[in-house]
Amino acid sequence: MKMLQDKIAIITGAGTGIGQGIALHFAEEGAAVALLGRSTASLEKTKALIEDIGGTATVHSASISDEAQVEAALDEIFQAHGKVDILVNNAGIVHDAEFLDITYESWLEVVGTNLNGAFLMTQRFGRRIKDTGGGAIVNIASIDANGYDGPQCAYTASKAGMVGLTKNNAKDFGDMNIRVNSVSPGWTYTPMIEDFLSANALSYMQTRFDRVPMKRLVKIKEVAEAVGFLASDRASGISGIDLPVDCGTLATLYVHESLPE
Repeated sequence: MKMLQDKIAIITGAGTGIGQGIALHFAEEGAAVALLGRSTASLEKTKALIEDIGGTATVHSASISDEAQVEAALDEIFQAHGKVDILVNNAGIVHDAEFLDITYESWLEVVGTNLNGAFLMTQRFGRRIKDTGGGAIVNIASIDANGYDGPQCAYTASKAGMVGLTKNNAKDFGDMNIRVNSVSPGWTYTPMIEDFLSANALSYMQTRFDRVPMKRLVKIKEVAEAVGFLASDRASGISGIDLPVDCGTLATLYVHESLPE
């Protein structure tokens, strides 16, 4: 039997990158997937990819930082699928700005999507499944929750908050048989990375990334595999953890390697 056979999963931000990879992996493992996001065009592309491999998916439009839209989307999903077993809070945005320069509006936008969105989705999902026998929630955090990784203070703060929320929710939902975990990807090879980096930098990070013990970028499939495991019954005793998928990045403080000869 496939790992997620007959499960129903909601995945936010499923139109591109890691979210799309998670949705495809879930479908491959037997789950029916509700794809949630602001851009229905990108979600429809993910749905088509899922249907190409014989899977089942539905598309639902909402901004997860808007309470009314979250409620409406979840009502729609539960009506379409009945009992839902899994929520993956993947949707997220980033904004580059030095701390003294970032506008309050930009700060609120990032935190609103990344952290407030996870709060709203988790709370309203939890209310709907608390008496149905259990389920699983997996939050996509980031190794950036552990420290500075460029001028992205709002992103770092929101991801650190998501790890904290994960641990809090593991206690909140524990006696309802709802497990809550997070996965923290390291630098991952996504279409956004291709747009952001030069060809030379991308080649370096793919083959000789000295900051990373495994010398390469993480693959989307590797993140998806971790999320799928934590969402499955194979992880039935695991709740409240943050699982880095980072090719070993957090294993070293990189002090010795950065010293002059």
